[in-house]
Amino acid sequence: MKFSDETLKAYLEGNANVAEAAAIEAAVETDPALEQRLMGLDPLAPVVHSVFENIPADAPQIELPESVPVYAAQTSGGLWRLMAVAASVAVVAVSATFWATRPEPMGWAEQAAIYQSLYSPDTIASLDSSPAALDAQFAQAEAQLGRSLNQDALEVLPGLELKRAQILSFKGKPLIQVVFADDQGQPLAFCVIRQGEGAPAKDVKLAAISGVATATWAQDGYGYMLIGSSEQTDLQQQLDILTATFAG
Repeated sequence: MKFSDETLKAYLEGNANVAEAAAIEAAVETDPALEQRLMGLDPLAPVVHSVFENIPADAPQIELPESVPVYAAQTSGGLWRLMAVAASVAVVAVSATFWATRPEPMGWAEQAAIYQSLYSPDTIASLDSSPAALDAQFAQAEAQLGRSLNQDALEVLPGLELKRAQILSFKGKPLIQVVFADDQGQPLAFCVIRQGEGAPAKDVKLAAISGVATATWAQDGYGYMLIGSSEQTDLQQQLDILTATFAG
């Protein structure tokens, strides 16, 4: 199936209908060229890619096996045994270095915070935030998420203007990003991910991630996150409302 640029842009902006979104997601699984087109149409994709590509990992000290004494070359097997031992030492060293230095995988909250930290007032200034567009975006998001997003409550959060609801994904789980603008036009976000039955509940945790203030919590199989525009963003007023609104 072929998709026009307009259809792909609508999908990226959360404005595609459910059937179009499902068709695009199914096609991307087997069509690398379509994935490249999507990345080319998303202005944030190159920046997000560069952020994750350049995450540093500090290399720890690796303890290698003791060196093989020279006389080993003169025992049975001689040079070949020494070469085999040396090769095994090299394999152990390379394997240990790989496993010890690879960065810890990031969770959904860390990746959502990094993504949101790339936003600027210009990113959200031209979004279609008409009632019709928002209603369509929330309907699609709620269908993917499997629960209400309480749109009415989000529209009246103090000091914030509702701008968009966007469907993202983390390890195959739907991740919904609801974007707001504060009184100065700075972007904030509220994210909800479906974690599934049996996922542990977590109390509210405040932290600064990737240069932005965040608050995360989880209950009833869903994870929640409020993200500010900087480390100094005061999230408490909105946080109190959201934790009460999404209680159960």
